[in-house]
Amino acid sequence: MIDINEVAENIYLIDDQLLSIPKWGCVYLINEEKKALIESGPATSANSVLDGIRQVGVRPEDIAYIIVTHIHLDHAGGAGVLLKSMPQAQLVVHHKGAGHLVNPAKLISSMVEVSGEEAMIKHGEVVPIELHRVQAVQEGDTIKLSEKQSLQFIGAPGHAPHELCIYETRTGGLFTGDAVGVYLENGVLLPFHPPPNFNLELCINTLKRLMQLKATVLYFSHFGISNSVQEILQLAIDKLQIWGNIVAGAIKEDAFTTAVERLIAQACAELEPIKEAKSLYEYMTKVHIPLCAEGHIKYYREKYKV
Repeated sequence: MIDINEVAENIYLIDDQLLSIPKWGCVYLINEEKKALIESGPATSANSVLDGIRQVGVRPEDIAYIIVTHIHLDHAGGAGVLLKSMPQAQLVVHHKGAGHLVNPAKLISSMVEVSGEEAMIKHGEVVPIELHRVQAVQEGDTIKLSEKQSLQFIGAPGHAPHELCIYETRTGGLFTGDAVGVYLENGVLLPFHPPPNFNLELCINTLKRLMQLKATVLYFSHFGISNSVQEILQLAIDKLQIWGNIVAGAIKEDAFTTAVERLIAQACAELEPIKEAKSLYEYMTKVHIPLCAEGHIKYYREKYKV
């Protein structure tokens, strides 16, 4: 059985077992007159996603849209595989990322460069998507799913230039992609900005814009939901500034080479509440946090010319 929760009216969280780790990645099924899937997960999660959709009582053939918040493989890599089981579905993606899902060669090479061949294997094959099945969107565009449910697209750069957040009108909830960070069990919130595109100023500006929406709930792709919207968005800003202060302190001490180690120590200390979730904790401490630290270091190295 796939882990599924109805997190709002007609909105179902499906654990996609990202990288075979429970409660690390999820997709959201919106079950309206027109049915939409928020995120695809990677290709290696496709069977879990399809099984989850069926478990809700929806046929994959009835999905009208797969909507990805951005084109990183844990969010969009499986879209081409899923579309084979969803003959009427359109893939909805930020206009800056659309071409990379039609021709994913550069996307794949970037993944290998940042994370290595093994990570690429764990995410699975990226199947190119036919151009006529791609719907490119930008800030201000909307998709109507029913009389009570429309999706409004918000440009959300900082994590990536092709990031979208999606506001749903029935509940007033916000699908955050990676713009806010990762939100794990026991309320653990951490920045999530691996190389190569992290930009602190854009990130904070996006978070402040999201605060102005007055959303009622945040739907995280990693992982789950929070109703403490304003508090979480402010905490996300605070965490980014804490990481920035750590790097600035290392530079001031003429010890920039220790900045990665300091960031990892800070983040790992905050992961204590999820230590019992062994596979997730191991992945976070050994892979995810070091990668995110490198993303921040790249940004500060370029900013301070160190």
